[in-house]
Amino acid sequence: MKLTRLWTLFWLCAVFSSAHASNIESNLASEQSEAEVAAIDDGAIKDVPDFKAIKNVAERKQAFIDYLRPSYDIVAAGILSQRSKLEFLKAQLAAGIELSPSQIQLLEEMGEQYRIASMTADIRGIEQLLVRVDILPPELVFSQAATESGWGTSKMARELNNFFGHYCFERGCGVSPYRRKGAGEVKSFESPTLAIQAYMKNVNTHPAYKQVRKLRADMRAEVKPLDAVVLAKGFRRYSSQGDRYVQKIQGMIKTNRQYWTDENQN
Repeated sequence: MKLTRLWTLFWLCAVFSSAHASNIESNLASEQSEAEVAAIDDGAIKDVPDFKAIKNVAERKQAFIDYLRPSYDIVAAGILSQRSKLEFLKAQLAAGIELSPSQIQLLEEMGEQYRIASMTADIRGIEQLLVRVDILPPELVFSQAATESGWGTSKMARELNNFFGHYCFERGCGVSPYRRKGAGEVKSFESPTLAIQAYMKNVNTHPAYKQVRKLRADMRAEVKPLDAVVLAKGFRRYSSQGDRYVQKIQGMIKTNRQYWTDENQN
C-alpha cells in the first residue's frame, strides 16, 4: 500500500471517529425543508420591490438581481454542502473504507430525492449523484428568472413568487385564474428562495434537462468554471420556442454581464 493511501486511510478514520462524521451521516441526504428555508429567509430576504414602479431600466435590473441573489445563495449553499459530503464519501470508498449502514441508507434516500432509479451505494452511485447534485451559475438562473418574469414585473412573480414560469398538473396544486394555453395551474411559492429551490430541483432531476447536467458534469471533470452560455444550450425544452429560447437566454447572459457580479450589489 502506498504511503499516500496510508495517510488517507489514517485521516478518514480520524474524521469518522469525531463528531464531524456523525454530522455527515445525519445531514448527507437531507434537502432543506420549506420551514428551514423560511427560517433562513427571515434574516436574508428583503421586502419585494415594486419592480413595475422602477422606470429606469438599469435600476430595475439591479433591484431584481439584488432581490434574488440572497435566495440564490441560500439554495446554492445547500446543494454545494450536499455535494461536498458526497465527495467525502467517494474519497472514503476510494481509500478502502466501507460505508456504514446509515451512510448506505442516506445515499439511497438521496438517490430517491434526485430521482435516480436503482441507486447503488458505491462509487458508481455517488458519481451518478454528483451529476445531479450541483448548482447552476447565477447569471444563468437570473437570466431565466428575468426572461420568465419580465424582470419581476409579471403578475405571477409579483403575487406568487413564481419567477420561472412553474406550473403543476394536479387539480388544486396551484392557482388557476391565470391565462395559459393547455392544462395546468400556476405554482405559488411562499418565498423566492423556495421558487429557486424548485427550479434547481427541476433542472437537476427532470429528463428534459439531461443535456444541461451532462454539459455541467463535463465542465466539472475538466476542472473548468461553469459556463452559463454553454449550459443554456441544454434548455431547449424549457420553452416551446426551442432554439429561439436558448438564443434569448444566451443573449440575456451576454448583454447583462454588469449585473451578475456581487460587486454591483448595494
